[in-house]
Amino acid sequence: MQQAKNWTVATISLIFFLLLGAILYFTVRPSIISVEPLGIAEQDIRSPITVEDRVATERLKQEVTNGVGSQFSLRREFADQQIAKVEQLFAAFDKTDDETELADIKNRLNSTEANGALADEELNSLLEADKNTRQTVEDVTVTALQQVMDDRIETSSEAVAEARDRAAAIIDQSPLSFEFRAISKTLSDELIVPNYVFDSEATRQKEQEAVDAVDPVIIQEGQLLVNQGEVVTREVYRKLELSGAIDPNRSLAPLFGSFLLSALLTGGFLFMLIRSKIKNLLLSPKILVTVYGLLLLQLGIFFGVGYIGVDYTTYAYILAPTAFVVLLLRILIDERVALASAFITMIAGSIVVTFGQSTNFMTLVYVATGSFLAVFLVEPKIQRKRLFLSGVLLGLVNIIMVIALLLLRNVQISWEMAMYLSGFAVISALLSIVLTFGFLPFLEPWFGVLSSGRLIELMSPTHPLLRKLLMEAPGTYHHSMMVANLAESACEAIGADGLLARVASYYHDLGKTERPLHFIENQQGGGNPHDRLTPEESADIIMAHPYDGADLLRRYKLPKEIIDIAEQHHGTSLLKYFYVKAKEDQEKDVSESRFRYPGPKPQTREAAVVMIVDSIEAAVRSQKQPTPEKIRMLVRSIIRDKLADGQFEECELTTKEIWLVGESACETLTGLFHERIEYPELKKEGELHANHLER
Repeated sequence: MQQAKNWTVATISLIFFLLLGAILYFTVRPSIISVEPLGIAEQDIRSPITVEDRVATERLKQEVTNGVGSQFSLRREFADQQIAKVEQLFAAFDKTDDETELADIKNRLNSTEANGALADEELNSLLEADKNTRQTVEDVTVTALQQVMDDRIETSSEAVAEARDRAAAIIDQSPLSFEFRAISKTLSDELIVPNYVFDSEATRQKEQEAVDAVDPVIIQEGQLLVNQGEVVTREVYRKLELSGAIDPNRSLAPLFGSFLLSALLTGGFLFMLIRSKIKNLLLSPKILVTVYGLLLLQLGIFFGVGYIGVDYTTYAYILAPTAFVVLLLRILIDERVALASAFITMIAGSIVVTFGQSTNFMTLVYVATGSFLAVFLVEPKIQRKRLFLSGVLLGLVNIIMVIALLLLRNVQISWEMAMYLSGFAVISALLSIVLTFGFLPFLEPWFGVLSSGRLIELMSPTHPLLRKLLMEAPGTYHHSMMVANLAESACEAIGADGLLARVASYYHDLGKTERPLHFIENQQGGGNPHDRLTPEESADIIMAHPYDGADLLRRYKLPKEIIDIAEQHHGTSLLKYFYVKAKEDQEKDVSESRFRYPGPKPQTREAAVVMIVDSIEAAVRSQKQPTPEKIRMLVRSIIRDKLADGQFEECELTTKEIWLVGESACETLTGLFHERIEYPELKKEGELHANHLER
C-alpha cells in the first residue's frame, strides 16, 4: 500500500516537473523567424539573447588602431652621438707636431664615425692651426650642436634646414675667424640630423591603449535588430544569425535549461514536503495535486501579467500577486511548505512574469520580497481582518521596495512614474489578498483546516445536532450554552481560539442525548434512574457520553477539532461520586481506574479550557446561593484537583494560563449570579405590568 502511494506521489511530481518545465520553456523560447538576406523584414525582430558581436568588436578595434597614427619622440641622445663625432674628429689632432702630415690625420680618422666630415683642405687648415684655435673650433661647434639639437628637429627638410641656420647663427657669434667659422658650419651642417623621429614602441603602446579602451560590442537581449518593412542587409543578417534569431536550432539550450531548472525546483519542493511535520497529509494525492495546481495557477497568472507587459510596460511585473499561493499555503499547511512555495515563486515567477526577456536583479528581488514576506505576515487560522491588514502592510512594503530598487539603479523617477508604479504595487498586494480570500473557503475543508466561517455556520441553532440537543436534552443544552460563554471568555484571556472553544462547547456534551435522563440537568425533578443501577453501571453510562458524542459528530462530519474536544473534555478524570458510592456499597477493594474516563487527556489549550469551565459551571450550578467568594473558592478547588490529577500534562497550557482561565470564569459567573434587589410588594396592577415586561 505504501509503495503504491509512493509511486502515486512520484507520478504527480513528475507531471508537475514536466508542466513547470514546459511553462518555463514556452516563456523563454524565441519565436521562429523566416528571413532572407536583402529581403524585407515582415516584423520587428529582436535579439532573443545577450551575446558579444566579436566581428563588430574587432572592426571597432581596427578603427581605433588606425586612428592612433604614428607616434614620434624627441631623441636627445642623438645630440650626444653627434657631439661624440666632433670629439673624435678633433681627437685626431692630438699629439701632432710640425712633422705630422695630412695623411696621418686621415689615417687616424678612418676608424671613426667622423671620417669624411670635413674635406682635405679643411682638415689641413685645422692641422696648421694652433692647438688653442682647434679647441675653440671644437667648443663652438659642440655648443652650436648642443643648443640646436636640444630642441625638436622633425624629419622634414625644412625643419633640418632651419636647425642648420640656427646653428650657423650661433657660430657667427663666436670669436673665430671667417675661415674657421666656415669649418665649424660645415661640421654642424653635416652633423645636425632630425631628433624627433618615429617611435615604434610608443606607437604600439598607444595602439594597445586604444584597443584596451574599446568596450565589446554587445547585442542585448530584446534589442531591436531590424524594423518591420526594412531591408535585411548582410550586416543585419549576420547579427540575426549571431543572436540566434533565425537559427532553427536555437531553442535546444533554453529547452535543456528550462527542464533542468524545473527539476531543481520540483526536487527541492518535494524534499521540503517530505521534511514537513505533516508529510502524511501533504503526500496524499489530493493534497499534493492541489498544492502543485496552486503553484501552476500562480505561474499562469504571472504569465498573463508578463503578456500584458510585452505590449504596454516593462514594469508590468509589479502587478503580479507575489504573495497569493504563499499566503494560502501558510494558512492551510505550515511555514516550511510556504517557504518552499516562495522559493518556486521567486525563481520561476521572475522568469515567467518577464517572459524571460528582461529578468533582472530588480524583478528577482521584488518577487522574492513579496513571496517571503507573506510567510511571516500571517499565522494559521488567521482572522479575515488580520489578513486584510497583512495585505495593507504588504502593499506598503511593495511600494518601498519598488522605489528603492529604482533609486539603486539610478533611474530618474518623476512623480507621475512613482505614483503609477506605487499603484501597481498596491494592486499586487490587493490581488494577493483577494485571491487568498476567494480560495480559502474552498480549500479549508479540503485541507482539513477549520475556518472561522465554518465555525460560525456550526453555531447556528438550526443545525440538526443542536436542535437534537435542545429537544432531547434541554438541560444539557442550557449547560452547553453556559460553558460556551465561559470558554470563549477564558480563551480570549489567554490568547487561545475563543471561537473554536465556544463552538466545541455547544457540542461537547452531545453524547448525553443517548440517555438524557441519566444526567441530572435533564431530570427536571423526576426520578433518578441511577437509583436503580449499581455504581459501575452508572459510571459506564456517564463515562460513555464523550465517546457517544464523538461518534455522533463523526457521523455528521463535523471538524476533527470539535470531535477531539468532545472526546477529551473529561480527560482521565475520576467519577468521584460513583467511586465513593461503590466503595461504600462493597466490602472488597474497588479499583480507581474502573471509575476513570478512558481519556485521552486534553491535547490542546482549547480542550483544556473546555474541561476546566465545564467542571466549574456544573459545580457552581449545583450551589443554591452562589456568592462571589463561594464561586472563587470553588473554582480554585476544582483547578487544584485537576492540576493534582495531571489532566493538563499533554497540552501546552501553562500553570499561569490555567489560573487565568479560573479568574475569567469567576468574573463571568459572578456577573451571571449577581445578587438581585428584592423589590417591595407591589400593587396588583404594578405586578401585572412588571410581569409583562419580564416576559
